[in-house]
Amino acid sequence: MSFNDTPVRPDAMLVEPDHIVSARQDIGEAGNADSLEELAGREPVLATYIHESLASMAGKLALSGAPSALVQSLHQEALVLVLSSVEAQRRGHFDLWKDSIVGTKLEELITLEPEEVKPAPKKRRSRKKKKDAGNDSAEEAA
Repeated sequence: MSFNDTPVRPDAMLVEPDHIVSARQDIGEAGNADSLEELAGREPVLATYIHESLASMAGKLALSGAPSALVQSLHQEALVLVLSSVEAQRRGHFDLWKDSIVGTKLEELITLEPEEVKPAPKKRRSRKKKKDAGNDSAEEAA
């Protein structure tokens, strides 16, 4: 298949091109380290595996005589590739299941944009005056 051919979409496909592009843009804005730290907050084992595996790969490249600038560049490029793939997969899963979580605790996990969040109206409670409270208890005792 050449690059220009449009592939037939498999039924099990979850990741759309928009998921990849938006994930890559978000990682670029946040930075690799922050994106890996964010992943570690959700998936600590996966983030550790990615971090350690890429460090091992970079070490092997350095031991083979590759210049350190090349090793660092390849490490960062591989990290972006893996992080954006994981995030795109996550977004694909979310899009698949987002309509089925209404009314469940998972719905609470959806983060809304700040402009979408409206503060809940506060109920005003009336306070009894101390003078009234004393009269009420006197009447109840009688």
